[in-house]
Amino acid sequence: MPNIEKLNKKLYNSLKLSGFLIRREFCTYIIEKLLQENIQLEENAIFDKYVKTLCSNLEKQCLINRSIEKSHIERVVDIAINAGYDKQETIFSVINAFEFPKVWYDPDRKIYLPAVSKSRLLSGPNSKTQLFLDRYTTVLQRTERNFKNKITENESDRLSLQTVDYLLTKGHVTLNKTLILGSLFKISEGKFVLEDPSGIVELDLSHAKYHGGFFVDNTFVLINGYYEDKLLKVSTVILPPGEEYKDSLMSFGSINYFGGPSLTPLRNSQNLAEQLRLNPNNSIMLFSDVWLDHPLVFEKFEILFNGFQHSPPIAFVFMGNFVQEYQGLDKIDSLKRLFKKLGELLSNYGNLVHTSKFVFVPSMADPCHLHILPRFPLPSDVTEDFRKNVPNAIFATNPCRLQYYTKEIVLLRADILPKFMQGSLEKPEKEEIPDFVRRQTANNIT
Repeated sequence: MPNIEKLNKKLYNSLKLSGFLIRREFCTYIIEKLLQENIQLEENAIFDKYVKTLCSNLEKQCLINRSIEKSHIERVVDIAINAGYDKQETIFSVINAFEFPKVWYDPDRKIYLPAVSKSRLLSGPNSKTQLFLDRYTTVLQRTERNFKNKITENESDRLSLQTVDYLLTKGHVTLNKTLILGSLFKISEGKFVLEDPSGIVELDLSHAKYHGGFFVDNTFVLINGYYEDKLLKVSTVILPPGEEYKDSLMSFGSINYFGGPSLTPLRNSQNLAEQLRLNPNNSIMLFSDVWLDHPLVFEKFEILFNGFQHSPPIAFVFMGNFVQEYQGLDKIDSLKRLFKKLGELLSNYGNLVHTSKFVFVPSMADPCHLHILPRFPLPSDVTEDFRKNVPNAIFATNPCRLQYYTKEIVLLRADILPKFMQGSLEKPEKEEIPDFVRRQTANNIT
């Protein structure tokens, strides 16, 4: 019979040496749970192995120097018992916009941490200012890391970053190897300024050359030129550099920045990576502009569902618009009838309904509560008849996120290209547009 009191004391001291102060009753709970699984904790090698597993998973929950509650202990014990497999690791999940994790960047520790405050629908008066500061900090630390890692043969060729107040303290200065990071704002017809947390400077863009993106209002840019008499005569405007996942990983640590039930990012899960390797034929089917009021759509649906009846994909993702033509006040009633018809069609494909997920993302034209982003899911009045036939249907927000094994997918259904083209200071050539859209989303959206 193992000496529980002795094991309890040994576990408490081992966790304390690793930086975790855990209440005695929690240590007793851990010992009892492990012994119930017939784990031989009296053997030092086995004991040390489980202590290492417990500490590793407590670290992943960012619990060093923080209060450890019963829920944290239950989680790490469950993972330890299941040989490191986290039951919260899902093959497929949908994260709505209002469930996105809220994080903030600590410039002293140079890492992201979970935010203490929760997101609110009706935010406070300082939220707009805080949003600007958060966006600026995100782009700044990413740009600084890029400049630091850039290899140059001559140290004098290395680029440096400065703030707006650097200019405001000078009578005149030429920015050769120096760039200013800030947000581009139009304050009146033909008059632009660059703003960062340190100040605002007026811009003369008459001779500026633009490189590699859309330059619209509220875009973060890197600028150089000649400053004199409170006016920056701009020579070059570029977008801040993007960053590979492996380069960002250090700043995020082990927090789940993407969302979902897991406490750690599933992108790094070895278990899910192995499952993905063993199931190469699993897939997600994505469709956009699914016009349910067009007769041809239902004909094609029958062909589609017949083809997948015996090899169902992980999920079908349908994005709006869900009607082709605007129908005024009758639009909601019409859409309700169309979704009911789709549900009745799917009821003929029982294997698909029970195996696959059906995800619906509304567009800006579909009937939701607000005509702004993020958009709420389609109203329950529209979807109630459909849910009777497809109970596992998911009606998501716009935007939303999909986690598929170790893959991270962001869905935004909006016609952003016309807005980019309309508001950009420099119109790209036709063949440049796809690359510019990619750069704009990768380098400027935070």
